[in-house]
Amino acid sequence: MSATVRTPSPASTAAAPRPAPRPWAAELRGGLTPWAAVAVFLTLLVPLVSKAAYWQGSWTQTEYELHTVATLLGGPMAAAIGCRQGGREHRRGTAELRASASRGPLAQFLTASLPVAAGPAAGYLAASAVALPASWPYTSAGSPQLSVHLADALYLVAMAVVGHAAGRAVRWRLAPPLLAVCAYAALGVPSYQEGAVRFLDPALQYGTGEELPVWWQPYAMTLWICGLAAAVVLLCAARRRARPLALLPLAAACAVAVLIVQSGSSMWREDPAARRETCAGTALRICVAAVHGDLLPQVTAALSGIAGRLAGVENAPDRLDDIAGPARPDSRTLPEFFLGQSVVRGRLADPQQFAWEVGVTLAYGSCGIGDGDDRFLRTSGAVQDWLISSGLSERRRASDESAARRRGTAADVARDKKDRAALGRLTSMEPGARRGWLARYFAATQGACDRNGVPAL
Repeated sequence: MSATVRTPSPASTAAAPRPAPRPWAAELRGGLTPWAAVAVFLTLLVPLVSKAAYWQGSWTQTEYELHTVATLLGGPMAAAIGCRQGGREHRRGTAELRASASRGPLAQFLTASLPVAAGPAAGYLAASAVALPASWPYTSAGSPQLSVHLADALYLVAMAVVGHAAGRAVRWRLAPPLLAVCAYAALGVPSYQEGAVRFLDPALQYGTGEELPVWWQPYAMTLWICGLAAAVVLLCAARRRARPLALLPLAAACAVAVLIVQSGSSMWREDPAARRETCAGTALRICVAAVHGDLLPQVTAALSGIAGRLAGVENAPDRLDDIAGPARPDSRTLPEFFLGQSVVRGRLADPQQFAWEVGVTLAYGSCGIGDGDDRFLRTSGAVQDWLISSGLSERRRASDESAARRRGTAADVARDKKDRAALGRLTSMEPGARRGWLARYFAATQGACDRNGVPAL
């Protein structure tokens, strides 16, 4: 019995038909989109890295810097990228082919513009994915606001889409860079104005990284920017009979613009972590805002010498606050923590300098350092140097002595000699006598300043 051999039919041997190409996928993979994402990512990352010490350690400052570079640098670049993509039809001579296509003009516009507009948004989100984890190890309190990042990403999409419309309308090869320059100027100039209209600028920064936007502010700005972009798209790409629909997004944008202008600065609020304190210490109570909570052990260590010298001294300040001025005579204010200067990546940049500034505040009290006769300034300087008693204060005294010798005048030499003698007398006092003298000194300089009541030294 022989086996039956079946001959394959022509239908079974024919190659399976390939699926029709998808324009969106083609633009995302092989068009300008990947390069746009890389360009925006590098454009945002370079200034972020160069200023990393000024934003690492604070969520508000990190998002402030991200928003600044995204709006002022990323926005104009996204517009230029969209403009170049929009001018592609003029360069390739495909305007007639597009007119004969089965898709409507609006669908063609969105198919060509949105995939490329996704590039700048992806580049921004990638930069955020680098900056936020880089700041996280050094933050003490708070959390990122995801709505802010979403609003900035949609802003970049809107800028690219508007740029695409401009590229279709203007047949000029220099249109993309010119559009970027004009967009940068339009975004930057309102920041220097005083009127309430400046709050419509998406690049406006308020609070210098110390305040948070209220919950609805990112959504309002998104509706304002995207509403304008949608109106531009409908006017430029929709069929003639559908163009009046542009009034709908334009009306929504105008309505939210009124809300933004009327709200003004009230769209930002103080960071709650900046008003919540955490404290340590006994003889000298040291309190810092929760947003700087991780610095408390370092601050306490830097001021341990001062705290020890003030132990048992009556009338001396017994509290140092980070977030408020002296609410009572026994409390003084800590020096402000500046990211990138006094604080770098969660660490005190110079503990001795920080202690020196605290010593100045404690020694001069409410009298201030700028006024007073020679006797008061000499006595206060001696108290300051005795409180600090660090290598920094010794170097400063040596520098003052060297400067007095260089000037060579008898008055300078005599003044320096009296200053060193005053410090020597304070240092050589018996502990009990020194505590009594310091009690009288602080009674005169704390609260209502009484320079005449400062005891002789």
